[in-house]
Amino acid sequence: MNVALQYLIIALILIPSAFYALGVFAPQTKRRIQRSTALWLLQAQRPQRLRQLGLRILPVEQAKGCGAGCSDCNNCAPPAQSAEQPLIDLRSSGQRR
Repeated sequence: MNVALQYLIIALILIPSAFYALGVFAPQTKRRIQRSTALWLLQAQRPQRLRQLGLRILPVEQAKGCGAGCSDCNNCAPPAQSAEQPLIDLRSSGQRR
């Protein structure tokens, strides 16, 4: 097999894997890179297909401030009470079968 083809196959595997890992370990950095790339593709002088790609990869903006779930203010409110019911231990209630 040609060496250049091997490098191409490895690059096609490595680039999406690295982008995924960046999203796991540094989500704000990934979002910033993704947004800047999308805005570059959305410029008016770009062909229509590139602008459509820019729209597809444009990240959704996230909520900011307390309660957004991102712990950016270090003063988040306590978690809301869940509607889950506690488990009842029937063995300790004295009922035997």
